[in-house]
Amino acid sequence: MTEGQPSFDFFKALQDLIKLGFRDGLLGNPLADGSGVNIALIDTGVNVAKLQRKFDGKGVKFKPITNALFKPNGVIDYSSIAPPVLPHGTVVADILLNHAPQAQLYSANVFEFRSFTELDLLLHAIHVAIHDWKCKVINLSLGLPEERLQQPWRRLQFLNALEDAYRNDVLVFAAGNNDHPLTRSFPAVFESSLFSVNKKLLDGMLKFKYFPQAGLEFLGHGYADLAPIGSDLETSWATAHLAGTAAKIASLCPTIKPFEMKSILYWISREWYGQSGCNS
Repeated sequence: MTEGQPSFDFFKALQDLIKLGFRDGLLGNPLADGSGVNIALIDTGVNVAKLQRKFDGKGVKFKPITNALFKPNGVIDYSSIAPPVLPHGTVVADILLNHAPQAQLYSANVFEFRSFTELDLLLHAIHVAIHDWKCKVINLSLGLPEERLQQPWRRLQFLNALEDAYRNDVLVFAAGNNDHPLTRSFPAVFESSLFSVNKKLLDGMLKFKYFPQAGLEFLGHGYADLAPIGSDLETSWATAHLAGTAAKIASLCPTIKPFEMKSILYWISREWYGQSGCNS
């Protein structure tokens, strides 16, 4: 800087820009309703009738949901319309559609009758979401504990799938581990290739916070309307809140890239919470 010239505060200038456009201009824009955005919900399946009743009661119409059951033999069954055994995916779908009601939701059931899933089913669903369904957002409100991915080549398979999404400008949101703060959960540990989310009771469902720590990068509102009464906060719900927010923004910026979305979410978080640094 030449002596006598006024200093330029880049961060102050960017914050001023955010005040004018990013926070209110993006999240508050009536056109930010998920239109034109395909979301892959890789989970336990969705009870469409239950969601339909809830949204009809609010006078909100959402687009028909594609239900797909992924089977261990590599087959995808699009014909099953029976309500899923587990309610988890329905709760997550409700959060996503509350944020982005005009998004096109693709439900990939990788659990069927089980309380757990396998890496091969997840990899297949991620591939289909990217290349066949052309999804912009992938929601993974789930995780595999590291003891189930001991082989390095299996972890590499998972990372390669996420990097495939990154190269195709797909926004992948993954939940951290609910069980123990020292236990790592895959794929959330691959934080550079996706958006990793932990739970937090925030002052509003629309809010989130940038809060980097080992294997996690954002805090989301860990509450859901359809969650069982008395439920604790869950990273599953937090992840869907952030993914739904991203779908809102992507409906205004269809070609947005993952690193651009991270930057926008980071700066909105700074403005909401007065964060003065990357980890405050």
